[in-house]
Amino acid sequence: MNGKILKEKVKKADIKMKILAERLNIKPQSLQNRFKRKDISVSFLIELAHAANKSVYYFIEGTTYEKEFNISENFFSQDFEPVYDRAPDWLVEAKNHMIELLEREVEDLRNDKAFLKNVIDTAIPKSNPGAQKPLLLAEAELPKKPSGVPN
Repeated sequence: MNGKILKEKVKKADIKMKILAERLNIKPQSLQNRFKRKDISVSFLIELAHAANKSVYYFIEGTTYEKEFNISENFFSQDFEPVYDRAPDWLVEAKNHMIELLEREVEDLRNDKAFLKNVIDTAIPKSNPGAQKPLLLAEAELPKKPSGVPN
């Protein structure tokens, strides 16, 4: 967008350049230089619109750029079908195979857990309350170090 177009729109809105420059936190000369540019950035256009208390469309309306921002009237009346990208068959098969492997692994772990529980239960019979429970490492009595041996 051309800076001359913006300058004309600002004059048309009867906004003083000095006040506009203050709102943009720039010097009036800097604002004049920006209006001399042939290409205006969208970010400056948005800042200018906020400072002028106008919509961005106000500055675009009636210019050659307006058609770039117009949406056709039937745009919102169109029914859009959602498009879903389908994964390739080989990827689906690979995922299914991985799921089967993981399900088998879970089943094996459940079987191991049941087996170990059975081993523990048979090692310590519940019917004999006087049976000695296995010692934990922290409870085990370790041999004492001979004197004179460093830690």
